[in-house]
Amino acid sequence: MEPLLLDVDLAIPIGLIVNELISNSLKYAFPGDRFGEIELRLIEKENQLYLIVSDNGVGMTANPPILGTGFGSELIRLLTIQLDGKMTLQTQKGTAIIFEFQLSKAA
Repeated sequence: MEPLLLDVDLAIPIGLIVNELISNSLKYAFPGDRFGEIELRLIEKENQLYLIVSDNGVGMTANPPILGTGFGSELIRLLTIQLDGKMTLQTQKGTAIIFEFQLSKAA
């Protein structure tokens, strides 16, 4: 990743989101002795910050609730709302969750 300077009020919630998503991938995406890859990207583009966490694991079942219904899923949802972000789930060839956050620049 390219180095990014983020305000602590943005960096900490993003770190919590990443921690939860990587934990979920490790727990659920690669059952048994299956190997796989987890990819993490954080990209700044045109005053937007894009966070992409993906894996090439078994994927989610058809018509899943967005990120499940547990405490971790609720935490991700609340942190995304706190950051006024947008979350998109993709389930082709594993699972990818894409977040879009507006970067506020000081005037």
